[in-house]
Amino acid sequence: MRGADQLTVHINLRRERTEHLPQQLVTQLARAIHRGQLAPATRLPSTRDLARLLGVSRGVVISAYELLLAKGLVESRPGSGTYVRQLQIDPTRRPRRALAAPARRVCDFTPGPAPTRAFPLAAWRAAWREASYQPPLDQTAPLGMPTLREAVAAHLRRTRGIRVDADEVVVASGLRQACWLLFEAIGQAQSVGRRIAVEQPAPAYPVLAGRQAGWTVGALPENAVPQQADAADVAVVFAEGNHPLGTVLTLDQRHALVDWAFRTGGYLVDINTEQAGSGDGLPLPALFSLAGGQRVAMAGTIGDSLAPPGLAYLVIPRELTPRIADLIGDDDGPVARTTQAAYTRLLRDGVLVHRATRIGRLFTERREQVRAALDPVPHPVRVMIGPRGSTATLLLPQQLATAMVARLAGLGVAVTPLAEFYRVDPANSPAGIVLAFGHLNDEELRCGIAAIQAFLAGLG
Repeated sequence: MRGADQLTVHINLRRERTEHLPQQLVTQLARAIHRGQLAPATRLPSTRDLARLLGVSRGVVISAYELLLAKGLVESRPGSGTYVRQLQIDPTRRPRRALAAPARRVCDFTPGPAPTRAFPLAAWRAAWREASYQPPLDQTAPLGMPTLREAVAAHLRRTRGIRVDADEVVVASGLRQACWLLFEAIGQAQSVGRRIAVEQPAPAYPVLAGRQAGWTVGALPENAVPQQADAADVAVVFAEGNHPLGTVLTLDQRHALVDWAFRTGGYLVDINTEQAGSGDGLPLPALFSLAGGQRVAMAGTIGDSLAPPGLAYLVIPRELTPRIADLIGDDDGPVARTTQAAYTRLLRDGVLVHRATRIGRLFTERREQVRAALDPVPHPVRVMIGPRGSTATLLLPQQLATAMVARLAGLGVAVTPLAEFYRVDPANSPAGIVLAFGHLNDEELRCGIAAIQAFLAGLG
C-alpha cells in the first residue's frame, strides 16, 4: 500500500454483530470523515488493499465504498481512486445551539432502519452460526453461490409466481452495484445509445449507478412510458411500488412498457425491495413474466426487512449473463461467502418470507393509521399514500412546505423534502414533504402525527 493510501483511523469490524460488515465499515469511516479524522481530498486505500488490511473479502469493502458514495461522503475519480469529499459543514466547528431548539428529537420521519419488532433472533443466529462453520470452497462463484442463486429463484417462483432459473440470477452487494452491473452489460450489448430514463420520484441509487456507468440519465415521470422511440435505451421503473409515493403500475401500464421495450429494442429494469412490504389487493403479473424473460431485467433485495441493506440480486435476460460475468471478473464475487450461506438458509427456512409478510401487515396498519389521522386535510394540501410501502407524501405549495419543515424541526420532528427524491431534475420537483413511518414505534408516530395535525389545523 502506498503511503498516500494508508488508513490513519482505527477500524474494528466484529463478525458476531448483527450489523453487516459493510455497514460497520461505513459507520466507522463516516464517523471519521465527519470528525475530520479523514480530511477532504484524502485518498482511501484501494478496495483490495483495505480488504487485505481488515481481513475481509473485497466485496465487503466495495459495498462499503458504494454506500459512502451514495451518502455523498466520498467521490470516485476514474483511474485514480476513491477520495473523501469536501463536506458543506466544517467538522471542526461546533454549531451554535439555537435558542428555540428542542431538547431532543421526538419523531424522525426521515427514512430509517427496518422495524425491530419481533426480530427472529434465534433463526438469525442459527443461520450465521451454520454459515461460519462451513469450510471455504475451492471454486470461485463470481455470479453468486449456486445454492443461493437456486434459493433466490425458488423464492421468486413461490412468492411472486415468476418462473426463473438459477442461471438467470446474479447476486450483488447492493442495489446500486446491481444497477451498475446491469447498465454496463446493456451498454456493451447495445450498438448505439446510452440513455437511461429513471422513474421519478425514486431513491438515488439508479441515478448514481447510471452516471457512474457513463450513461445520460433523464427523468421518466411516475407511472409513465417513454413517449418517443428515441427517448431512452433503458427505462428504470418501480412497478411494485414507487418510492416514496407507493403507487403501483396498473396492468395496462405494464403492457405498455413491455410493448415499448419490444418496439424500440430498449430494456426495462424493474426494481423491487423486500422492505417495501406486500401491497393491498391482488398481485399483478411481473414485467419479467409479461415479457417472457426478454428485454426485461429485475433488481431486488432479500433480507432488507431483517437487516438493511440485505443482499441484492439481478434476474437478467440470458444474453447479458456472460457480459456481467466478465464485468465481475475472476474474483469470488462481491459478497462474502459466509453472508451468502447465511442468507441461503434464511431463504430456505422461510424466515425471510415470514418476516416480509409480518412487515407487510405492519405497514398496512400504519398506512391506515396515518391516512385516518391526516383525513381530511385543508386546501391546498394533498396527501398521497399508496397501497404499498411505509411512506406518506404531502403535496403543498413551496412556501407552505418550507414553513412546515421549519416549524416541525422546531418541535423536534424531522421530515424529508420531496425534492430529495427527484435526483434527475430536482429543480422541477413538486413541492412537498415525505413522511417515512415504518421504523417508528407507536409513541414516536403519535407525537409526530400530532405535530403535523397542529400545523395543518392552522391552515384551516
